[in-house]
Amino acid sequence: MTLEGLLSRWGLVAVFWGCFFEGETAAILGGVITHHGLSHWALTALAAFAGAFLADQIWFLLSRHMPREGRIGSWLSRMADRAKANWLHQWLSRHPDGLTLAFRFVPGTRIVGPVLLAQTAMGWRRFTALNALSCAIWAMLFTALGYHFGRAVYLMLGRLHGMHLGMMLIMIAGVGLALHLILRRKARRRSARQAADQA
Repeated sequence: MTLEGLLSRWGLVAVFWGCFFEGETAAILGGVITHHGLSHWALTALAAFAGAFLADQIWFLLSRHMPREGRIGSWLSRMADRAKANWLHQWLSRHPDGLTLAFRFVPGTRIVGPVLLAQTAMGWRRFTALNALSCAIWAMLFTALGYHFGRAVYLMLGRLHGMHLGMMLIMIAGVGLALHLILRRKARRRSARQAADQA
């Protein structure tokens, strides 16, 4: 089976799981695949939305209901304690609705956001409604960015096939992963500095 055939058959599944585990890079890749004519943009945005939304809901519910004695519960508790030392927690106390709408767009807060919000009095239904709105905007925005990136490549290089398409997708994934790691490292350093300042 060709690469185009694989992407046409499994592309939406890959976008869903990519957005569940990672985020922006998977949504952008989905947009590129859409521009290549291998899926419909609305379905790609829906897959990105579903993956991101499901991940956020799971982190919120786990953080709120998981017993603290277990491995996952103690890990979530430690994450929440570390997050309380940074600016995110200070903003949370004043603007919980704003944080719910914004955390998915802020590098390094994709997991910490729902974990912290679960420690507040915000109800599950309210979080679900606000998170659905945030994930819908996020999914449409990043798949559209990928679509227009694919269009720009098409205008410069023409339609890519086979190995060239695969190389472009790998390059986008590599750049996205590198940016993700850099931003996460910067966020950790910022949190460590803020914790040291408060000590």
